[in-house]
Amino acid sequence: MTSQATRVRRATTSPGDGEAGFTLAELLVTMMVMGIVASTVMAVAMRTFTTTATITNRRDVLADGRVALDQLSKQLRQAESIDSTCDTTPTDSITFTGYIDGDPATIVWSVAGSSAPYVLQESRLGGANPVPVVSSLADNDVFTCSTDGDVMDQVSVRLPLQTNTTTVDLTTDVQLRNAQNDS
Repeated sequence: MTSQATRVRRATTSPGDGEAGFTLAELLVTMMVMGIVASTVMAVAMRTFTTTATITNRRDVLADGRVALDQLSKQLRQAESIDSTCDTTPTDSITFTGYIDGDPATIVWSVAGSSAPYVLQESRLGGANPVPVVSSLADNDVFTCSTDGDVMDQVSVRLPLQTNTTTVDLTTDVQLRNAQNDS
C-alpha cells in the first residue's frame, strides 16, 4: 500500500482588489476634518460656559442689590430720625434711629473700601460690627437726602452695581413717614 501525499490548500488572507485599506492621505484628511469638528464643538461649549457665568454673575449681583434696597427702604420708612450730616450732596453713609423687631436701635448703612468694588454694609449697633450686604458697588456715593423746609423728608438711594460686564444703577426715593426735626 502506497500512500499518496495529500495537498492541503490554505485559505488566502491577502486582500483582493479594492480592499487594500486606507492610504496615508485618507487618514490625514479624516483626522483634519475630525479636528475641525472637535475644535468647533469646544469653541461653542466654551462660549456657552462663558455666557452662563456672565448671566449668573449679573443675576446674583442684581438679586443682592434688590434685597439690600428693599431692606434699606423699609428701615428708612420706619426711621424716627436721620443724622443731620445727610444732605443734598451724595454721601457714603447714613445713620438713623428706628426699631428692629420692636427694640430701638441706631442703624448705620455705610460704604467701605478705597476703590471699586466697594462694599455696602449695615450695622444695627450704631456702627459697630457692620455686616456686608452688597459687595459689588462701582461707586461710593449712595445716599442723598432732601428736605422740606427744615425737616428731612426724603432719602434717595442709588446702588451702582458692578457686574462682570457692566454697571447697573438701582435707585429708589424713600419718603420718610416719621420725619421730624432733630434740631
